Amino acid sequence: MTQEQPILSIKGLLKSFDGKSVLNNLTMDLYPGMVVGLLGLNGAGKTTLMHCALGILAMDAGEAHILADNAANLSLQTKAQIGFVPQQPFGYEGFTVGAALALHRSFYPSWDLELEQDWLKRFNLTSKLQVQRLSVGQRQSLALIMAMAYRPKLLLLDEPVASLDPIARRKFMADLFDLALESGSAVLFSSHITSDLERVASHLALIKEGELLLFKEIDSLREEVKSLSLAENTPLPASLRVLQRQGNAVLVDNYQGQVIEGVKAVTSLNLEQLFVALHS
Repeated sequence: MTQEQPILSIKGLLKSFDGKSVLNNLTMDLYPGMVVGLLGLNGAGKTTLMHCALGILAMDAGEAHILADNAANLSLQTKAQIGFVPQQPFGYEGFTVGAALALHRSFYPSWDLELEQDWLKRFNLTSKLQVQRLSVGQRQSLALIMAMAYRPKLLLLDEPVASLDPIARRKFMADLFDLALESGSAVLFSSHITSDLERVASHLALIKEGELLLFKEIDSLREEVKSLSLAENTPLPASLRVLQRQGNAVLVDNYQGQVIEGVKAVTSLNLEQLFVALHS
């Protein structure tokens, strides 16, 4: 995977608002087939990261490239290969669902009509519904169809399932990974629902206080991120990266199953436990 050209490449991203740092020297590359779950507290910079990656917000320093195109000056060809669903999807008031899709579809020659119709059915949307009468969840569902039916190479989803009911959310998340693999796409999506991240993401990107604290494959995260219970004054190998320390309880990365003198217990964490431990 890493021998390919990254679909999204972010290097040394710095962004501040009113003198307060929001993102600090953030670097990440997304390759075809990667589904990256973006996790962090409210205000951690997840939306800012997406907006900077798309060139919606100017960076204070650093650079981002999408399909080797500079995000600050994307070509029309590159823009046509990007899908983005913000937290508050845009309107189309005055349109029916069918008319809104027809207008949106006209801009994308690669539109997959079969995928559109399949997702309309699964979200229980019909073409005659008035957009202004849709619920928040239905609007979000429509926005997802609009962003995904042309099979973009880069898909950015900001809390994409927050307003969906549990059944619709589960169906959507089940297909997201397959769609990325089939289309050779890269996906970056933020969510506070850790079970969704664990179910569908191939990688986790965890932001804390403006830093990209973890960027790992989900399987590697389960194996290598551990909570260690230490005896007093226990030194840790230099190969371990300390993520959080509370007294004799230490959260570490890069654990390889080695026996460490003075470690009384090694505990695995699910994603929710990890998130809580890092922010407690």
